[in-house]
Amino acid sequence: MTRMTAQRGRILALLRLTDDPDVKETDAVPTAEDLDAVAAIAFDWDGEQAHISVYEFDDYADAAEAQERLQGYAAQTDLAVATTVNGDLLLWATAPNGDEGALRRIDGLASVFAGRE
Repeated sequence: MTRMTAQRGRILALLRLTDDPDVKETDAVPTAEDLDAVAAIAFDWDGEQAHISVYEFDDYADAAEAQERLQGYAAQTDLAVATTVNGDLLLWATAPNGDEGALRRIDGLASVFAGRE
């Protein structure tokens, strides 16, 4: 069992996805190794273009630094991004610009992950 597999339930609860039958686990993009993260887990939904990755770091400072690097990368793409740090966890959510449903999804997930209602 990987470290993130052990935290899967906590992460799904933070994202309020525990009762979503359509959510499926997938590969994190970018990988944990690409961000120097301890571990990563990712989710998406069949037929949707929203994708979320959650990375675990040693501490908040490392997560915040990775978030800044990712935001620089995002500025070079045509993807919309919603991101937040919660303790040692970094949420990285992406969706194509113009896909209103996917944009609402990632904005809502970032909000609940951060603790905003």
